[in-house]
Amino acid sequence: MDSIYKTTHSNIINTTENLIKDKLNATLTISLALSKNNNLHKVIKEEDYSKLDYSKIINEIKENSKYKNVWIQVVDKSGKSIYRSWTDKKGDNLLFRNDLKNTLTNQNISTSISVALFSLTLKARTPIYDEENNFLGALEIITHFNSIADDLKENYVDSIVIADKKYKNTIKFPYTNIFIGDYYVANKNVNPQLISYIQNKNVEKYVNIPEYIVENGYLISNYTLYDKNNDKLAYILNFIKLKDIDLQIVKSFKIQIIMVSVIALIIIFFSFLLFMYSRYIKEIKLQENKKQSILDSQSNIIVITDGKEIIDANKKLCHFFIDIKNLQEFKNKYKCICKAFIDMNDEFYIIEKDYDGKNWAEYVLENADKNFKVAMKNKDGEIRHFSLKTSRMNLENYIIATLSDITQEIEQIYKDKEKDRLLFQQSKISAIADTLKNIAHQWRQPLSIISTIASGMKIKKELNILDEEEFKESCESIISNTKRLSNTIENFTNFFNKDENLTSFSFVEALEETINFFDSIFEKNSIKCIFDYSDDFILECNRNDFSQAILNILDNSVYALTNKKSENERFIFINFKENILEIRDNAEGIDNQIISKILEPYFTTKHQGFGVGLGLYVVQELFVKNLGYKIDIKNVTFEYQNKKYFGTSFIVDFN
Repeated sequence: MDSIYKTTHSNIINTTENLIKDKLNATLTISLALSKNNNLHKVIKEEDYSKLDYSKIINEIKENSKYKNVWIQVVDKSGKSIYRSWTDKKGDNLLFRNDLKNTLTNQNISTSISVALFSLTLKARTPIYDEENNFLGALEIITHFNSIADDLKENYVDSIVIADKKYKNTIKFPYTNIFIGDYYVANKNVNPQLISYIQNKNVEKYVNIPEYIVENGYLISNYTLYDKNNDKLAYILNFIKLKDIDLQIVKSFKIQIIMVSVIALIIIFFSFLLFMYSRYIKEIKLQENKKQSILDSQSNIIVITDGKEIIDANKKLCHFFIDIKNLQEFKNKYKCICKAFIDMNDEFYIIEKDYDGKNWAEYVLENADKNFKVAMKNKDGEIRHFSLKTSRMNLENYIIATLSDITQEIEQIYKDKEKDRLLFQQSKISAIADTLKNIAHQWRQPLSIISTIASGMKIKKELNILDEEEFKESCESIISNTKRLSNTIENFTNFFNKDENLTSFSFVEALEETINFFDSIFEKNSIKCIFDYSDDFILECNRNDFSQAILNILDNSVYALTNKKSENERFIFINFKENILEIRDNAEGIDNQIISKILEPYFTTKHQGFGVGLGLYVVQELFVKNLGYKIDIKNVTFEYQNKKYFGTSFIVDFN
């Protein structure tokens, strides 16, 4: 763009210079024509200046040309103005003007651009001689910059012609009456918006532009006019909108470069054509060998195929299928490698079949973002697993299939799955043990009551002091406590006998059910559990797994509280708001050095008899790995009933 701007500036300058030259020449032509008039000679000699009248000629020029404001001035040989076509003012001496003085002194034809009493104008002067070749004076044609500005406007250029500020006092009778500070504007047809623009931005900035600037959507080009002494006379500020700048030069340049490049390439091509042709056959063979060497050097099985028949392959194919010695034998036996694919009943394992009108290779190529695999039996009859990637050859309609052995990774995945299954199994066993402890705790008191009542009834019966009323009350108490035992069994049975399938359920309802299940443990350990929620949402997962995860979090808090806090200061706060669950206790927190490890399997801070380190790992597996939610564990300080506490906050973000 800088190059375009420079070119545009240069073009504007050249155009401006040419327009000025053309107008000076036209002005001189008019001056030469009018100076030969014999009536003019007679009037000057007789000093009958009232007969001078060029209004008709000026109107004809105005009507038939683009020069609308031509002025004519006649000066006698002493330098006195004896006629001005645009004003009645005359009789003043003009020898203060060096250009006019030079014409009168040297009696020569001349043109100039100068500042005089009325304006900054273009002038052409012609000496006036009579028939006897006596010098009578000079005829001066004066034109303005309006037509130059109009010509520039046709080229999308707005112009302001400004006389230097040193001429402010020279111009006594301003033609345009337009000033910007001390600077006189010489073209009447100037755009008023540009005048305001320059006034607001400080005119000094623009008259001192060395070449051009780009601002506010304009390219502003400065053309400075100098007088014969090389002093600054005036400035032509040309404004062109950036959107109007022709970018054809860039396009032309690109075309020229392309054409030159094409010609150069054609020359180079023909220069080396015979040489390249002589090497063609040798090069083809070399490339084939090179391609095969590259294929054979790969550690993976690589085949080139159209999806129906194998085209080429590397040696790894023959190493895997030991019943064939070369590619041709493989083609004869299998035709396509897909014949060896084993169906693993998995959509990501590719087999030989029609995939909606596409063969296996085309289907894999079209779904490049998916991780496809294949399974094949090796020489020992073992199933080997391969990742499958495809790409298309540039020049031929063939597909390159790369089979990378991932058997170890697949076996490791199976091992990890088995490990996870065992971890969850251990977690469930641990949960059953905790359940049995809870049942034993809740049964102990009713059994003790039943035993006491039964023993008392037996003794009183033996002593014959058991009356009928007391007998009935004792029996009812035994029946009541028996129902309590039965309800305990039913509650635990209902809690753990949930459907193992995925279900949709109320989050708050499931949370309340889990908290109620822990009521007896809270009561036994003097723990106050406070549950607060502002909304609810439907969670979709295995409800039993969800309950188990919440139980594991609560169990950790219970263990920490019973080991660190006195019985009258044990709190668990459960808050659910904006789909964020926070379970917070006041058990003095977790050591910062180990807080990042508590979600790892088999990591525990409990005594060996109280835990194996799987509780929070199960929580991590359910909420993060399986459901994709976020977990955060941190130590917090909080206030409850005007008292500060410190503990652990377990946060699950369900958003």
